[in-house]
Amino acid sequence: MPVNTLILISIISFLLSLIYIGSLTAYGAIISLGTLGLLVSYVIPILFILLRRINGPPIEYGPFSVGRWGIPINLFSLVYLLYVIIWTPFPQILPVNAQSMNYAAPVFIAVILGALADWAFSGHKRFEIPVPQHTPRFKV
Repeated sequence: MPVNTLILISIISFLLSLIYIGSLTAYGAIISLGTLGLLVSYVIPILFILLRRINGPPIEYGPFSVGRWGIPINLFSLVYLLYVIIWTPFPQILPVNAQSMNYAAPVFIAVILGALADWAFSGHKRFEIPVPQHTPRFKV
């Protein structure tokens, strides 16, 4: 059992929960940032699978497939995710001032812009594909 990992995660979670005592604004921003990151990470693969279903070669599925319901489910998922992504960084309390503002959206945008700048200047040179590329059965 990975006891050291469990202890580390428990300590980090405890320390992050102490932020709530110090600043409700910081706590709300951290929770919103985590949620935004998860939601955006869901949008990307769903979007690419949907595009591949619509105009790409057939997808080779594993043991589970939703069949003809795949496109409607993917469309619903994208619409729902975009709706939630729009509303997640909104402030939770009105009127909005410096203490009640949710700073998740500006921080999230700054991180995305920083990552894009890193990729443009040097990231594309040091990136290596971690696994061998799959050769598709169908010609594209």
